[in-house]
Amino acid sequence: MGDEIETKFAVKSFEPVRAALAAAGGLLLSRRFEENVVLDDAAGSLRARDVLLRLRRDAACKVTVKTPVEAPGRPGLKVRREIETEVADPAALEAAFGVLGYLPFLRYEKVRETWQAGACLVCLDELPFGLYLEIEGPAEAIGPLAGRLGLSMEQALTETYHELHQQYRRRRNLPPETSFVFAPDARRRLLAELAAAP
Repeated sequence: MGDEIETKFAVKSFEPVRAALAAAGGLLLSRRFEENVVLDDAAGSLRARDVLLRLRRDAACKVTVKTPVEAPGRPGLKVRREIETEVADPAALEAAFGVLGYLPFLRYEKVRETWQAGACLVCLDELPFGLYLEIEGPAEAIGPLAGRLGLSMEQALTETYHELHQQYRRRRNLPPETSFVFAPDARRRLLAELAAAP
C-alpha cells in the first residue's frame, strides 16, 4: 500500500528499449499474459470518484484499488494511492463483488514484460491497439531513466489504457468499445509464444 508514481510512452518497437535497458544494467524480471477486469456499480460511482477496482490474473491473481491523492504530481507523471493484494480464488472474489453491486465494467488483456532498472520498474506492454512503455518509481528517478531509454518527458502520457484505447478508436472513426482484448488467433499465438519462451 502506498503511492504509485508512473508515466507511459507510446512506442513503435520494444527492441531499442530492450537494448537501452540492458545497456543501463536493467534486469528482465518476467514476461506474462494478463487478463484484467475493472468493476463498478450500475451508477458508475467508482468512476465518478476516480476510483479503480480491478482484478488482474497473470501468474497470480491480485485485487487492486487505486484512488486519487491530494499531492499534485509533476508534469508527465501520474500519482495514485494504490492498495493491492493477492487473492486465492478470483472467481469467488468477483462473485462477492457482484453481490455488493460491483460488476465487470470492462475487460482488457495485455502481454507485460517487466524490467527492474535501478529504483524503477519498466513495463513493456503489448496491447491489442498498440505498444506502450510504463515507468513506475520515485518521481526524481523517472525522468532521468526515460532519457536513458531515448524517451522525452514531453511525450509522456498520464492517461489510463482505457482512455488511450478510446482515443485510438476515435482517431480511426471506430465506434466506442469499452473492452479491449486480443482476437482469438492473436491470443493463441501470444500464449504459445509465452509457453515456448525459456
